[in-house]
Amino acid sequence: MNTARAAILLLLFVATGCRPKIFSVHGGLRSQGSFRNTWQWRPQGCSRDPFDGLPTGESKSIATFLWAHPGLRKQMIGEQSGAPDAPLRLELLPTRDGQPGDVVATLHTVQHGGILLDKKACATLNLKRQERPADHAGGRPTLSGELQLDCQANDSHITADLKFERCEY
Repeated sequence: MNTARAAILLLLFVATGCRPKIFSVHGGLRSQGSFRNTWQWRPQGCSRDPFDGLPTGESKSIATFLWAHPGLRKQMIGEQSGAPDAPLRLELLPTRDGQPGDVVATLHTVQHGGILLDKKACATLNLKRQERPADHAGGRPTLSGELQLDCQANDSHITADLKFERCEY
């Protein structure tokens, strides 16, 4: 295929809206506490695959927001990380004993795994979610929604206000 023909096909691909749709998020997760627990970052990815170690089909995972490891960021950018205990992932699960739609979250940071964010630790913990069909034939369904939380945990005030689209399995 010659270069001009490839350029025309690429232009048609982009102009017709056939470009791949990927996870997008607005807002961020913040922690105010001791120096090691103070940060404010937007999730870099989202997964519907479970991190709870249960076999496929047995997990109740709703979604997991992901961040790159700050040590890797330091190597890539060449700068000192200002948040040595930054978030790695935030897992969202339905509560076992709560009302339908209630969620519990578990925050994993570089130095602290399994920080429970539930109704006992949080003044606000709301997840509004909407399942969406796959963006393309053979694709997986996606999840879009909003997450608000305001919690006191791990000697920190942890808050989030996220709007996200196209979190895939």
